[in-house]
Amino acid sequence: MVWRSFLAPRLDLAFHSQQAPTELPRGHIPALDAIRGLAIVVVTLYRFGGGGDGAARALEHPWLIELGQRGVDLFFVLSGFLITGILFDAKGKEHYFRNFYVRRALRIFPLYYAVLVTTLLVLPWLIPAYAADIQPAINAQSWLWLYGANVLQAYEGQWCLGPLNHFWSLAIEEHFYLAWPAVIYFASRRTAMRICGGLFGISIVARLAWLVSGSNDVAAQVLTPLRMDGLVLGSWLALAARSPGGLDWLARWARPSLLVFGIAALAADIFGHRLFGLPYAAWAAACGALLVLVVAARRASWLGRLGGSKSLQFFGKYSYAMYVFQLPLVYLVAPLLTAPGLAAWAGSALLGQLVYCGAMSTLTTLLALASWNLFEKRLLALKHRFGG
Repeated sequence: MVWRSFLAPRLDLAFHSQQAPTELPRGHIPALDAIRGLAIVVVTLYRFGGGGDGAARALEHPWLIELGQRGVDLFFVLSGFLITGILFDAKGKEHYFRNFYVRRALRIFPLYYAVLVTTLLVLPWLIPAYAADIQPAINAQSWLWLYGANVLQAYEGQWCLGPLNHFWSLAIEEHFYLAWPAVIYFASRRTAMRICGGLFGISIVARLAWLVSGSNDVAAQVLTPLRMDGLVLGSWLALAARSPGGLDWLARWARPSLLVFGIAALAADIFGHRLFGLPYAAWAAACGALLVLVVAARRASWLGRLGGSKSLQFFGKYSYAMYVFQLPLVYLVAPLLTAPGLAAWAGSALLGQLVYCGAMSTLTTLLALASWNLFEKRLLALKHRFGG
C-alpha cells in the first residue's frame, strides 16, 4: 500500500509511466480554501453545536457533533501540505528563510497577539466578571505569549487555560513552522519524503508508548512530538504531488485509503475506543486522502464541486480568525446567551442548541469579517515585499 512508498519513496518510475499526467496547480489553489472552509465549518459545529465547553452545551455530547473536533486533524494535514509546497517551490530563490518567516509572521502573529492582549489584559479590566473565567490563563500567560500552551497543558495533564484552551493547536503549528523550513531547504525531495515517513512513524510509536505507560491523555492529544503525524503526512503528500504524475498516482491510492482509514477512524470514535492513539493516525490518513481527491477532482464530479464551493471558500478565507475567536466568545457571551438557557426558554434542548449554534456561528463569522477587513488584510498587504 501507500505506506511502503511513504517510508521508502521510489515513485519516480511509476510516475514517468503515466500518460498525460495531471499536474498539481501552482500558486493559489481555490480547492484548498474549500478544504480549509470545510475544516472550520465542522469545528464550528463542534464548538457551538454541543461539543464545546460549559455554556455552549445543552445536549449531552452527541457523537456526530463530537466528530467536529476532527476538523483540527484536517487543518494539520492541510497546513503540512501548504507550507511544504510553499517551501519546496521557493528552494533556490533569494532570501528563502527570511521571506518565509516574515510572511508567516504577518499572517499569524498580529491576530494571535491581538487576541491575547484583548483577552488577558483588556477584557478583565473592562468586565471584572470575565476575569474569573480567564484567571487560569492570566496566571499562566507566559506560556501563551511564547506559543507554549500545549506544553503547559501536557505538563499539567488538563485543560488549564479556560477560554484559550484551543490555542494548543496553534502552538503545534507554530513549532512546525519554526523547524520545517530547514528540513526542506537542506534535504532533497526524496530525502525529505523519507524524513516525513520517519517522523510519521515516530509520532505514532511515541504516542502509543506514552499512553501504554499510563501517562496523561491530554499530552497525547496536544504535545507536538505526539501529534505531528498529520502535519508530516500533509508534507509528504505535497512532496509526492510535485513528482511527474504524482497527483495522479496519489489520487489512485486516495480512494481506497479514504474508505479504509475513514471507516476505521469513524468506528473508533463512535465506539469510544482510544486504541492507544492510533485513531489520530487514521484520521490523518483519511484527511490526507480527502485533500488529494478534492485537489485532483474533475470540476463536474461531486468532489470537484466540493472544492469549487464558493461557500466553503468563503469560510476558508476567514477560518483563522473564526477559530481563534470561538472559545473566548463562548465565555464572553455566557452571561447573556447559553445553549442551556435557550433550551429552557424554548422548551427543547435540540431547538435551544440549534438557535445557540446559529447565533454564535453568525457572531463569529461577522467578527472574523471585521477582523480581516479592518486589521488582518492591511498587514498582509506587506507580504508582497517578501517573495511575492
